[in-house]
Amino acid sequence: MLDVRNLRTTFRTEDGPVTAVNGLSFSLQAGETLGIVGESGSGKSVTALSIMRLLSRNATVTSDGITFNGEDLTAKTEAQMRKIRGHQIAMIFQDPMTSLNPVLTVGEQIAEAVRLHLGYSRSESRIKAIEMLKKVRIPSAERRIDDYPHQFSGGMRQRVMIGMALSCNPQVLIADEPTTALDVTIQAQILELMNEMQRETGAAIILITHDLGVVAEVCKNVLVMYGGNLVEYGTADQIFAEPKMPYTQGLLASLPRLDDNTHRRLQPIKGQPPNLLNLPPGCAFAPRCAQRMPVCAQPVHLYEFEGGHEARCWLYDGKVPCR
Repeated sequence: MLDVRNLRTTFRTEDGPVTAVNGLSFSLQAGETLGIVGESGSGKSVTALSIMRLLSRNATVTSDGITFNGEDLTAKTEAQMRKIRGHQIAMIFQDPMTSLNPVLTVGEQIAEAVRLHLGYSRSESRIKAIEMLKKVRIPSAERRIDDYPHQFSGGMRQRVMIGMALSCNPQVLIADEPTTALDVTIQAQILELMNEMQRETGAAIILITHDLGVVAEVCKNVLVMYGGNLVEYGTADQIFAEPKMPYTQGLLASLPRLDDNTHRRLQPIKGQPPNLLNLPPGCAFAPRCAQRMPVCAQPVHLYEFEGGHEARCWLYDGKVPCR
């Protein structure tokens, strides 16, 4: 359904070029949930915005193709992309308070998308907006359709965003940190709502998050990013049971475990994320890696293991590079 090949996104800044995504490739199938994880600044959100072509003018995006249902999105005009965004590919942004228009009612914002993409009349789009608010479990939807974003709680605003994103039955839903700043109870409700909608529509989901607990709960496949690079890819079972890349191992070691009776201390990853203006040569994680070797200063391939599991690390130099 969605195939991204060798995506590279660079920003022109006063201090020099910043490569936020460096040669990223992945595929997404219908009904699949792909989790993209990594620290802040690893390139997760920029990847999504590059696919949607929603970046600022100082960004340069190149690739060997971003193919959606057999059509190359990079060859589309801006007018053609506007027809795709919000309709065939929809996005839930990180902060619903800044993503929703504060001077329009939530009902009007949902109805506007429906009128634009599906050609509904004003009365039809209002009925659809009420239907979507009910679907995302907003109480008293007929009354609350005329409320403004500031009249909703954070969790309710996120539900509105989900309702808006799903109002035109997209084939791909990109959710960028959809549970950030929500308490665990509301977080679970939002995730269950997304799962329920996916079961109903068959949409594929890209879930961008730094929360590995969320990934373990809802994702089939996981893509780990560091310094703009894909450093590990595999099924959720592979990533959590047999992480190959030291960075992925470090992320998992820093998580508290309810089944751990040894009362071990959490193991944070030492050091700081890399400066994208001045990336180290070779493996970007090498300066923080306890297993670094002299060869880590050289560019490293992705190596493939059983079941499509991949990792970018010199520890596996005995294997044949997959790409």
